[in-house]
Amino acid sequence: MEIDEVAARVVRSYWALLLAMTVLPVLLVALITSGQEPPHAATSRIQASSRATDAAVGDAGVSIVVSQVKAFATNRNLMDRVLRQQGVRRDPVKLAKNISVAGLGTSTVVELTIKDSDPAVARRLTDAIGAAVVAEINQSNQGAIKEQLATIERRIRALQKELGPLSRRAGAVPVPDIGAANERERVAAELSDLRTSRTELRTQLATSGTAAVVQPAVMAPRTNPAQMMMIVAALVGLIAGILIAVVIEMFRPTVPGQARVARRLGVPLLGWADGRDVDLPDLGRRIRLAAKREGLNRVALVGAGGPLPAELMSRIAAAVYGDDTKVVTAAPETGKARKGANSHTPSLKKRAGAVVRAGSGAIGKGTGGGAGTAVIPKKAGEVEAPATGEVASPAPHTPVPPKPPVTGRPVCRVHAFEDIDPGSDETAGVVAVAGPVTAASGLDSVRDLVTAAGWPLLGVVATTRKIKR
Repeated sequence: MEIDEVAARVVRSYWALLLAMTVLPVLLVALITSGQEPPHAATSRIQASSRATDAAVGDAGVSIVVSQVKAFATNRNLMDRVLRQQGVRRDPVKLAKNISVAGLGTSTVVELTIKDSDPAVARRLTDAIGAAVVAEINQSNQGAIKEQLATIERRIRALQKELGPLSRRAGAVPVPDIGAANERERVAAELSDLRTSRTELRTQLATSGTAAVVQPAVMAPRTNPAQMMMIVAALVGLIAGILIAVVIEMFRPTVPGQARVARRLGVPLLGWADGRDVDLPDLGRRIRLAAKREGLNRVALVGAGGPLPAELMSRIAAAVYGDDTKVVTAAPETGKARKGANSHTPSLKKRAGAVVRAGSGAIGKGTGGGAGTAVIPKKAGEVEAPATGEVASPAPHTPVPPKPPVTGRPVCRVHAFEDIDPGSDETAGVVAVAGPVTAASGLDSVRDLVTAAGWPLLGVVATTRKIKR
């Protein structure tokens, strides 16, 4: 199955569903967001780390930095402390949802944005939370190193206090203190190791990087999120509508387009039945040629999507019969005789007095006996009945001049399949009538009919309107 056929099946058959699934979510979002004022947003920039190696790893490193800042900024203890310090009463859960962090390229500088209904509160909270995040990041990166340095500094000062008395005792005159000398050597060695460790820790502290606020909070331009929400809702609704249409097509497949119906049935597309009037002669010519190819003089019209309307059948029959035809309409049975008229008098009569009934040429409405239209070929000397339903008769004393003989073409009769006599031995060619969208089951019905009757399938006649089953 081609992709254009799939698209045509979804769009032509379910355009109303797709339109509803696209418009309804937009209206729902508009109804929900109506009357809501867009929040104010304050943005500040934070350098999460001054190490060049954090930016060198690319997007992965940026993602790590952004996640770290986001984790610190939405920390419940940090938000409670900031709200308490600023004297602002806000729900920490809602505040966390209004905090967003975004990276700037591949650098370690990130944007911290906080939304609030009050612009002054939004700016204050952005500055306070930004400063708290910087302090937390520095504490996380340098806290352990600083604690180790403080411990080493305290130990060095204590050893230096011990080293002086030990040196004096070791150098006492005239009897030096051998024990003091040994203790002095141990203290001196420990001092040397501690100084080496202190140097290494200071180097690590210098290369660990520090976080800082590089831009205080500024108010961002106000945007209306309802517009973006409407666009997203329309896209989501459209996708949902397409999925629903696909599921329906799985259980009730259709064939879009009259040309595809003809290709599925393996017959030509003969023409359009409800197009322009100037195209009707070409349609009739094609149907007659198709019947002539099979050696038939009778055509049975079958709807691929259901029973055919009487007007459509009469139009096709008129195209097949050509110009020497007339369209007559049977008068509806009202059940009551008109005033001054006999209710049992036929509405139309031929010149010879025979009643013209729907079905003489092409039946417009089944065989149910109701009102319908019929297209019958005119014969020599025949006149049309008056519209009032009275009997048309020639003038009794007017002589009719003889007419030269005219060689006419054989008449190709057009019938509805419902009006075909099953007991007749005459063979008819089947012409399927298809609309813009045809159910696959309708094509199966046409194939079954052709197989059961043994009649040839001549072609497909297209209509612009859908034929309902």
